[in-house]
Amino acid sequence: MQLGSTVTLTYTGKLEDGTVFGYATENEPMKFQTGMDMTIDGFEKAVLEMNEAGEKKTFVVDEYDAYGEYLEGHVAKIPLEQIPVTDVKVGKRIMLASGEDGSPMPATVLGIEEGVVTFDLNHPLAGKSLTFEVELLEIEEAPEDFVSAAEKAQHLKEQSKLLGGDQGEDFR
Repeated sequence: MQLGSTVTLTYTGKLEDGTVFGYATENEPMKFQTGMDMTIDGFEKAVLEMNEAGEKKTFVVDEYDAYGEYLEGHVAKIPLEQIPVTDVKVGKRIMLASGEDGSPMPATVLGIEEGVVTFDLNHPLAGKSLTFEVELLEIEEAPEDFVSAAEKAQHLKEQSKLLGGDQGEDFR
């Protein structure tokens, strides 16, 4: 298998205590093109080491190749009246608008005290090692002209510099 191959697979994802956090079955398999940033890095890296349909593999992805470390201070406190959802309760996941660009960002309610809601902004799987049991069902070879997401991003960055963008403090 090579970068750019499209794979169809089944998987079961488990936490260290055996709790299942995700899965794909033969009836509803997972299908993605490698090299397009469609999965967590550690998952894609392990799948790329597999070679043929029918192959099975169990592997562990550490927190740094999954959803990153859990950041204790990655919380937000927002007055209850500013929350666009009426059914706010501890443990519930709510989509918030990020302050930077307004795009939706999931957050988990940690607590509600004196009209202020405390949200955990970490991914629910942050700080966790993840175990995957994977079976490859199908591999489609990469197109001859395949360009990975990383290569596209690098190309766009270089083009931006050539066209006068991304000059920061050097531009006057």
